[in-house]
Amino acid sequence: MRITANTMYDQIRTDISRLTDQQAKTEYSISSGKIYNTPSDAPVALTHALSVREEISDVDQYKRNITYAKGWMSASESAMSQVQDRLLRAKTLAIQGANDSQDATSRKALAEEVKSILNEVVALGNTKIGDRYVFGGTKTRGYGPGEAPFVMEPDGTVKYLGNRQNLGINVATDQTLNINTNGHQAFIQSGIFTSLKHLEDALNNNSQTDTESALAQIDTALNYTNQQISSMGARDNSLDVHKDMADQTLIDSKKRLSDIQDTDIVQAITDLKTEQTSYQAALAAAAKVMNVSLVNYLK
Repeated sequence: MRITANTMYDQIRTDISRLTDQQAKTEYSISSGKIYNTPSDAPVALTHALSVREEISDVDQYKRNITYAKGWMSASESAMSQVQDRLLRAKTLAIQGANDSQDATSRKALAEEVKSILNEVVALGNTKIGDRYVFGGTKTRGYGPGEAPFVMEPDGTVKYLGNRQNLGINVATDQTLNINTNGHQAFIQSGIFTSLKHLEDALNNNSQTDTESALAQIDTALNYTNQQISSMGARDNSLDVHKDMADQTLIDSKKRLSDIQDTDIVQAITDLKTEQTSYQAALAAAAKVMNVSLVNYLK
């Protein structure tokens, strides 16, 4: 088969154009640090990279959720620990009030302090993070004027206006963790308010028998509160575990992404030198072919 000059020129043009494009891609790969400029450069790698980026985005969101949840857990534990302290003080007052040496006047003085403790515990039940109530269940805001999750009535009893649902937050794929304890579970079920009110009334009425009964109720509320604090601590520890897992997943995913899309600079520089040599050789071959053709034409 006879190869014409035009055929040779076309082949040379094609080779030089291909080598020029390849050099440009390699130079971009070195300067950008990525193995592809357009999807067609590495479609399989790009597909894998998009999947890993989505995974990284999800894990980043889980980490933000965990940070947010840690804030809630910290506020909840702090409030309940202070409730525990107030109950311990109320227990001390109850023990004093149940003593035979107390009279009506001294018991009324103790009742005044118990009343203050009751008000303090109500305030702790209305603990906030920003504009959200910690113990309102999922009703963290949206209360009317003068309202909150816990409201003290004129007769000294305490009403709960929140709901009995807990806030859940995603901490990993298909894993949700409750980040709060609703007020009914944390305060009402334990009888914290009723036991304190019972103690206040017993002391005001100078009733040793009722004071002893209130002391037993406060002990029950105190034990329940201790359990709640332990439960919160366990959930807080679980958050720490999930955070460590998320951190490790993020490290692994970013390494995978780097392996998929990042340029091997040493190899890329070697490839570029090879491509430049090939390009120069193609130019030299083209020049030689053109010179031979010109000589033949002049003959």
